[in-house]
Amino acid sequence: MINENSEPIFERSGVLLQRKFFSYLLPTIMMNVALSLGMIVDGIIVGNILGTEAFAAVNICIPIVFLFYAIYALIGVGGSTVVAHCKGRMDHEGANLNFTLSVLGLLLISGFLGITGFVFSNQISQILSGGSTLMPLVKDYYSVLILGAPALVVIPGIVYFMRADSFPKLAANILIIANVVNLTCDLIYMGVFKMGISGAAWASVTGYLVGAMFVLIYLLSSKRNLKFVKPKLSELRNCGNILLTGLPSALFGITGFIKNLAINSFLIISIGPIGVATFGVCLNMISTASIVIGGTAQTVVPVVGCTYGEKDYGGIKVIIKTAMTLVAILCGVLMVIFLLFPMQLAGLFGISGDEAMMTSIQTAIRIFAFSLPFFGINFLLTSYYQTVNRRGFASMITVFENNLVLLPLVFLLGLQFGEVGIWIAFVLNEMIVLTLILITGGIIKKRSQKDLIPILLLEKTNTRLMDVTISNSLTDATGISKTMMDFCRENGIDAKRTNHVGVIVEELSVNIIRYGFKEKEKNVIDIRLSIIDSDLVLRFRDDGRPFNPVAYIHDFGVEKTYGLRLVHEMATDFRYSYVLNFNNTMISM
Repeated sequence: MINENSEPIFERSGVLLQRKFFSYLLPTIMMNVALSLGMIVDGIIVGNILGTEAFAAVNICIPIVFLFYAIYALIGVGGSTVVAHCKGRMDHEGANLNFTLSVLGLLLISGFLGITGFVFSNQISQILSGGSTLMPLVKDYYSVLILGAPALVVIPGIVYFMRADSFPKLAANILIIANVVNLTCDLIYMGVFKMGISGAAWASVTGYLVGAMFVLIYLLSSKRNLKFVKPKLSELRNCGNILLTGLPSALFGITGFIKNLAINSFLIISIGPIGVATFGVCLNMISTASIVIGGTAQTVVPVVGCTYGEKDYGGIKVIIKTAMTLVAILCGVLMVIFLLFPMQLAGLFGISGDEAMMTSIQTAIRIFAFSLPFFGINFLLTSYYQTVNRRGFASMITVFENNLVLLPLVFLLGLQFGEVGIWIAFVLNEMIVLTLILITGGIIKKRSQKDLIPILLLEKTNTRLMDVTISNSLTDATGISKTMMDFCRENGIDAKRTNHVGVIVEELSVNIIRYGFKEKEKNVIDIRLSIIDSDLVLRFRDDGRPFNPVAYIHDFGVEKTYGLRLVHEMATDFRYSYVLNFNNTMISM
């Protein structure tokens, strides 16, 4: 943009962060495909090979899957979010420490769960099945599943760190491989070897054991940025921050465990196994929706996490607006599919019966479909609040959505209106929870002693800020240098540091343009100058070739790096971080 004096006007563009959001979106969706695929595929194959009762038994064990999710989300999501914050602040030591503590936690907790869960398999199977005739099938499936807890918990937990460490495609591929193996082994174990329902559980465990081999590729890679360190005893307190940050995601698994156990028990008593099977179809609908809706919401975690660590609130607005638009579109498409093809969905899981029963299932699916738009928005906001350290708020949303609002509605409307009331309860639940989010967010903003941005609940700061995006042209590099210097003069910065800003901005911008990007490609660079009291902080973000200017000076010496030597001499602090496949450089003066 050019002003009336033919000088360029620089503004902030969301192009760089939007591009990063979409580059992470597909791998994250593929991760969700893989994570949900095991449960969905087990249901489809078990239902078609072994029948409706076996499908119901698998669904009865879903609370255990939610328990696994709770553990790897508590530590994996919590730890990787804390790591993203550290990366955004360029605290590399903190990132390595939290990575190490998280992996150790995943190993210890999953091992303990597998041993104790297997020892008490009879008692737990009895509780899960509600003492029904499905108990033998439940025990066969559960006993194998709990024995494989270390593989089923540790592998997806580590995958979250791989995303934060700029390996999103490898992270997705590991889970895809694990579940392709799971699918193949389902057919072999149950179809060829006739292992029955236990074969489905063994297939899941086998898949993740294969996935573990590929995790070793990452752990042995010299290109990974996260390293294992030896924690000091005093540093174990960091575990608390990891667990608190992961709590909202873990609560999704814990409350999902409670929700499914309570609703399955209610359905067994009130409707029978066919009610559990119908709920299983609806549950798998949510799992299917979560592949794309949840994938979009979870893409927010690493991207917003790093941006939040940088305190780039303008960037966060861009990301959330993009994610919200995408979720709305995806929810609308999925709702139409579920409304138009309910019988095909039921048939996919091998559900069959008389005309009255199939009509009932069709009604359930169509009613359930109307919950999807509200579910998508709630999921996105929960992921967002968790990432920006509104952990209590995110936890509250999860508990209300899965338990405190839903379960009373299911029981009350189920008793009053029968099966139809149960499915209506799911729609009302999501609507009520979204209303509670908006009301509670307004209360938090009103009661806060700080001025907060509505909905996002980010603190408005008094920092004087120039936040711009330039193209990869030398003209822009020269122009932004002059514009930054004018900004400094307007804000009372002394002439020496004003000149330093101009030199540093031009030097680093030109270096990024000349050496960071391929010729004739259109690229952009985000540059942010913050004036905090009398201190100046410059931040550069680009997605060009990885280049660490701080390490370059260290390796070759300031005498061989003239331009960077000038930057080094003018700066009181000079840091670099490579995260989310971004070069991030920070200079303080």
